[in-house]
Amino acid sequence: MSPIQLPLTSEKLPESGVEAGSRAFCTTVIPPLDGEFIYEYGVSTHGHLAVGDVIEVPLGRRTTNAFIVSLNSDKEAKTLEQMEARGVSIRMISRESTSQRAFSPQHLSFYEWIARYYAEPLSKILDLAIPAPAVTKPQRGYRLSTVSSLSQTEALSLGPIQSRVTELLKSALDPILASTLKSKCGASAATLRSLVQKNLIEEVLIDKTDQISASADLLAIEAPSLNDEQQSAVTAIKNLGDGFSGTLIQGVTGSGKTEIYLTLILEALQKGLSALVVVPEIALTPQLTERFISRLQIPVAVLHSSLKPKERWRHWSDIVSGRVRVAIGARSAIFAPLHNLGLIVVDEEHDSSFKQGEGIRYHARDLALVRAKLCSCPVILGSATPSLESYNNALSGKYLHVHLRQKYHDAAQSTFEIVDLNTIKPWKMKSKSISPNFFLGLKKTLDKGGQAFVLYNKRGFASYLQCSSCEHVLGCPHCSVTLTFHRNAHSLICHQCSFTMVPPAICLACGAHEKLDHDAEPIFAHRGSGTERVHEELGQLFPTARIAVLDRDTASSVQDYVEILRRVREREVDILVGTQMIAKGHDLPGVIFVGIVDSDVGLHIPDFRAAERSFQLLTQVAGRAGRRSEQGHVVLQTRVPSHPSLVLTASSKYDEFAEQELAMRKSLHYPPFHKLLRVIVSAADRSVALKMAAELAQFASKLSEQLKIQVLGPAPAPIEKIRTLWRYHILMRSPSVASLQHAMKQLKRNYYSKDDTRVSYDLDPHDML
Repeated sequence: MSPIQLPLTSEKLPESGVEAGSRAFCTTVIPPLDGEFIYEYGVSTHGHLAVGDVIEVPLGRRTTNAFIVSLNSDKEAKTLEQMEARGVSIRMISRESTSQRAFSPQHLSFYEWIARYYAEPLSKILDLAIPAPAVTKPQRGYRLSTVSSLSQTEALSLGPIQSRVTELLKSALDPILASTLKSKCGASAATLRSLVQKNLIEEVLIDKTDQISASADLLAIEAPSLNDEQQSAVTAIKNLGDGFSGTLIQGVTGSGKTEIYLTLILEALQKGLSALVVVPEIALTPQLTERFISRLQIPVAVLHSSLKPKERWRHWSDIVSGRVRVAIGARSAIFAPLHNLGLIVVDEEHDSSFKQGEGIRYHARDLALVRAKLCSCPVILGSATPSLESYNNALSGKYLHVHLRQKYHDAAQSTFEIVDLNTIKPWKMKSKSISPNFFLGLKKTLDKGGQAFVLYNKRGFASYLQCSSCEHVLGCPHCSVTLTFHRNAHSLICHQCSFTMVPPAICLACGAHEKLDHDAEPIFAHRGSGTERVHEELGQLFPTARIAVLDRDTASSVQDYVEILRRVREREVDILVGTQMIAKGHDLPGVIFVGIVDSDVGLHIPDFRAAERSFQLLTQVAGRAGRRSEQGHVVLQTRVPSHPSLVLTASSKYDEFAEQELAMRKSLHYPPFHKLLRVIVSAADRSVALKMAAELAQFASKLSEQLKIQVLGPAPAPIEKIRTLWRYHILMRSPSVASLQHAMKQLKRNYYSKDDTRVSYDLDPHDML
């Protein structure tokens, strides 16, 4: 007999107990299935069940995990009456079914809000938010025996390995794993058994889900005194009182925003509350976590997608149990099941990585505000270059607006220099990418023992290869983009679908082929540039300098990322070349020069946020220079020196840039003044994609007058083809998000992914490509 499927509900689902002997029922959701399922359970075996538990339930001929969203409420009673009237029975949860706590009813209300906002089944939200449950088996560990002490005679009779084991256990506060004793002391299983038989040590089982402990290697860091600006910010935020409030801290890079976060987190902890910190990049969490543990001297949970499943579930379990009250993580940390939230911090709130790029396309910053309202707690958004949405909310009075205009270490503001590449003859360039002024800035920096950051926001050696005979450009066979040449790997790579091929020796367009004469011009010319080429050019210009690269090719894991930054921090690197990864909140005192090879990258893409993103990236990377006593210097190379994003970056005038950009957005009915819904239809057959997109747009147009929304399109997406699928998009906009939500619900009922077509919906889109 199959479980009973119920319609999705948004009502609050309370916990309730039942008396022994009576029948008990629970409503569950089973990711990724739509709807809800009801099961009966035995009170004697599962009377401890609660809303938020994940349990094993029968489904068809197998068992699967299900989340309890209601227990013995009026909903179950009413459904059961209907089922019994129809003669339908309910399946029983097995007596052997295990259960683990995944969230509480309070967290459920947050997850339900997300489901309603994005018009998605609750099961898909839980599948997105909650890591896969994992049962970790206890491991063998050892401690000194509690019934016998080690006498001098016994100590003399022990072998060297046994002595090392007992000495290590004597100095340890907690039991030590057998694997650790083996690696540190060389203790075999026989050695440990012998010590147990002598009653000198005893074996215990260590539960790996035990509380996360602070690192013993990290000493407590004394809190630095807050300067006047920081103290004023803390006072102003505290004066907002209890309950929900929003604060935008707009502070120049190096102004000490993190110290404000720590001060307020400590106050929340002293009140018995918890705190959540969300950061834009996974790679930032290790250094931030170490800093927080050192200052707070309490366990801190870490949540991000790069953790191993068991480790991620362990951190999640520590949070939901209440053993840990501070959590730090990337985008997905917004779902952390913290109890009694007293503060939410979103650092670098402008960063585009807070937006989920596929599936349920939520924005962690926006969800932080929703969660803070549901929990009646303050939320702090911090950035040197706030998103225009947050800045506009601060201007309108929705948020407290706090300014930090001075660097914490009293460092002078960096000087800026715009280099107009249009005025420099090719033969006057120091290399293809480096102008004379750029070169001079680097040389002065290296001569005085300083370090430099060089930004080029493109990977690889050449943007594309072009046939010297017929000018044919090598493109990806699956996407409507060119293939990037990576010389280190001797490969052409598509940065959309990761298709890879070896550079051909023959042009398939005209038949031209490489000549055997070494002096002959290669058939494929290298066009454009990237981090690999810049690295090579700098190596030729500064042969004694130690140069490293930080991009997705050199740092494919968090460990790679951290290791490269460690080398920079310990002055093992003189020049760090990289993509936007080098702009992410790094506090490296030795960096006094920042050069942007091509400031125009990203300025001309067909996206209404292009200017905003460019301003933010350039300002953020410029902020890496001169964070201590030495004044920083920044060089921006460009071919559009009068562009407002560049001019206002160089003059450090964020407010003026925001004012101009907001005026443009308002006149064009773009966010933050209007809400957007983007729908993308894609198919392997171009005509099929266009046909469905046209039908969808026509359906949306019928709704437009009633809902007061504007429908634009369909039109080919800027990147028309990705992973063999042709793409068309429709854009809907309205001053009312409720109108777009209603339209999205109607569209989802009628237009959804099928075998030959895919349809994706993006409410509040941040990527228009």
